Amino acid sequence: MKLGIRFCFFILPACAVAQVEVRRALPVQPLDPDSYPNPAWVERAVEEIEVRRALPASAPEPTPLYPSPIEVTPIAPAPIAPAPIAPAPIAPAPIAPAPIAPAPIAAVPLDDPSNIRIAPASNGDAGSAALDRGNHLYSRKMYDLAIPEYELFLISSTNSPSRDAALFRVAECHRMAGNSSAARSAYEKLLFEFKAGEFAAAGAYRLGEIHFAEKHFEPAFLQFDLASSGVGDPEVRLSAAYFAARSLDALKKDDMAEERYRAVLAASGTNPYHDNAGIALAALQLRNGKKTSALSTLANLIETTSSPDVGNSAALQAGALAKELGIVDKALQFYDRVAQRGGDEKSRSEAFLAALRLRYETNDADGIIGAGEGIENRVPVESRAEALQILASSYRKAGKENLAVGIYDRLAKEFPEMASNPDTRYQRLLSLYATKDKGFVSAVDEFLKIAKNPKHIASASLLKAETLFLQGDYAGAAAAYGTIVENAAFTPEQQKASLYKWAWCLAESGDQSGAIRAYTSFVEKNPQDKLAATAILQRGLAKQKTGDFDSSLSDFELVVKAYPFSKEVEIAILQIALTYGQKKNYSEMSNAFRLLLQKFPNTAAAAQAKFWLGWAAFEQKDYKAAVAQLDSARTLDPAAYRDRAALRILLSHFQLKDLSSTAREAEQCKPELIPPELRVWLAQGMFESKDFIKAEKHLAPLVAIPASMPVDGWILLAETQMALNKMAEAGTSVDQYLSMTEDPDARARGLLLKARAALGLNKVAEARLAADEALQLQPEGRLNSEARYVVGEIFFKESDFDSAARSFMAVAVLTEDPDITPRALKKAAEAYRLSGKDAEADKALKEVGERFPGSLMNSGV
Repeated sequence: MKLGIRFCFFILPACAVAQVEVRRALPVQPLDPDSYPNPAWVERAVEEIEVRRALPASAPEPTPLYPSPIEVTPIAPAPIAPAPIAPAPIAPAPIAPAPIAPAPIAAVPLDDPSNIRIAPASNGDAGSAALDRGNHLYSRKMYDLAIPEYELFLISSTNSPSRDAALFRVAECHRMAGNSSAARSAYEKLLFEFKAGEFAAAGAYRLGEIHFAEKHFEPAFLQFDLASSGVGDPEVRLSAAYFAARSLDALKKDDMAEERYRAVLAASGTNPYHDNAGIALAALQLRNGKKTSALSTLANLIETTSSPDVGNSAALQAGALAKELGIVDKALQFYDRVAQRGGDEKSRSEAFLAALRLRYETNDADGIIGAGEGIENRVPVESRAEALQILASSYRKAGKENLAVGIYDRLAKEFPEMASNPDTRYQRLLSLYATKDKGFVSAVDEFLKIAKNPKHIASASLLKAETLFLQGDYAGAAAAYGTIVENAAFTPEQQKASLYKWAWCLAESGDQSGAIRAYTSFVEKNPQDKLAATAILQRGLAKQKTGDFDSSLSDFELVVKAYPFSKEVEIAILQIALTYGQKKNYSEMSNAFRLLLQKFPNTAAAAQAKFWLGWAAFEQKDYKAAVAQLDSARTLDPAAYRDRAALRILLSHFQLKDLSSTAREAEQCKPELIPPELRVWLAQGMFESKDFIKAEKHLAPLVAIPASMPVDGWILLAETQMALNKMAEAGTSVDQYLSMTEDPDARARGLLLKARAALGLNKVAEARLAADEALQLQPEGRLNSEARYVVGEIFFKESDFDSAARSFMAVAVLTEDPDITPRALKKAAEAYRLSGKDAEADKALKEVGERFPGSLMNSGV
């Protein structure tokens, strides 16, 4: 009769299944199934910061050099614009997946209804009394007493249908009694005698447990495989299938193991091995480089697991794997899933930190900033400083430099160790530079005291030099550039740009000798560089400032010959012309200017060239050519040459004795530019042409500044004013004239004008005094005759016509002047008639006709 007792799944000893259950998420070491270190793809390297290559300085535009004095100010090269320099990515610590600890396979006492049964039920056959007693003792857990009864049965009943049950029970009794060796032998005997059946499958499971615990995975797999196909209980069959897969995994039979894990995952109903199988499968796939498959397995596990902890751990690892595969959006979905849903705080903070790092690494500054304020409170405590640093860098990338500086200042206050880190200090420097902070240069100096990264040192020094340059501190900038021109941390392009800027700053700070050496070094090292021609040109300008004109000419000529297609050729020819001008070699200067206009007819220096060509023509007394060139210069560039050209144009017309052109030019010229002598000449011309109003107008500006009026100008002004019947003004002008001369002839002339002006104002006595003094100064000659004529006018004014007639006749006796003598005779005739002496009057008129034919007709007499 078959026994009707069911064998059950008991609590196993230390060597059994409880020891080998999955303790971590992804088993990587197959020889030790309980040890699962983090996958290598979680690790992340720290990238070096690369200082962005500085832009080469642009070629400067030259400032014109005037023949006298030299006025050369090279235009500053464009600042080396260091675009923002990317900060070093912050290396996140590997995020260990939360340990997935599925509940062990619970073993319960035999009579527990929830017990996982591993042995089949007996058929109830009490084949012998010994078997019945053994079963009875077994049910009461009296394993030591049950063993002899089962052994007696086995000896006496070799062909009993309950033999396989008895063999399994005696093995179980030895196991429960702690007799491991005896239990093992019993299981092996069972399997030796019975190749199939419920009890054989149960024994195979137990023997598989023993081999698995001893890490004998080959026999373990064979036993679990037998149990998975022979045991009737679905739960035990699933357990056997899982551990068969584990054994294959440990044996590196990956394809078979993957197939078995998938079978466990596909099992329907209650499946305590679902999560462990999914995690183990993902680890196996990673080990074989099947990253995409592993990601799919983890994604499926996240959706199908009922454990929040398992789901969070799998999502963290899936996020890291998706990141490694470059599927950033997917990685962020996994991280955000953990960070935004329920679960333990640790997992949420780790996920948020991982997402934060990933967004930072992918330059998603907006995504980081969009996470809102207080992100540092959503990451693990030990990572809060890192989160703030990421936030500050994100503000920098978004161009919100002021906010970045605020975060860096907060780091300094709350996390002084992090803030004192050279890398963090460097990042803060970049923000200070971007905000043009007044304390930037001092901050760089402090940073350089602690910095060790060569690239950071070089970059900070460059930014300091650029800052000083923009502030106009060329001496300071030159000193800063001088320390970095050969810095190995710079690229060759950066070294070239720094060397050029160094030379330029030396020149601007007044160290022309140093600038010449630096430009020479640049040209020697970079003869084919696009700035080589510019450097030679600037070196020539520096030599100009030292007075070495011959050497500067050599540099300018080298530019023209060696770099004929460079834009510097135009400037070089201009400087050749101006340098010859400085050397007073006007012929060569003119030749160079003509060459400039020939090669570059639309040159911006056309007006300058024409001005100096006109200037040279003026110096060479070619006044017509001077007028043409100078007029063209001021037409092309009125602001620069209208006034400078006007005087020479005016003087050229004067030298050409072109009164009308001179007068026209004077009308357009600033009054203060017209020389006094030229004004007097213009006034004299207008006076002689009877245009007394314009004559007075030309002299008027000189009256306002008496010291500027030439002596002859006063007498001309007096005569002009008398012609305009401005007797009082004429008298004042004559007095000014008399105060400036002691020459007898000049004084006599002035006194005569003074007498006439006084006479015009009816100041007869004053007129007589002036006329008498003139007669004393000029006892003979034309001025004497003029004085006598004036005396006659005085007598005539006093109605003393006889005396007047005698004075006029005296003039006619003493001089044969065709101007004054006829006037005197006619005036005498008039006086004679007024005194009633008509015969004498007729006689005087007859004398006029005889001595000066035609004068009577001209006078209308």
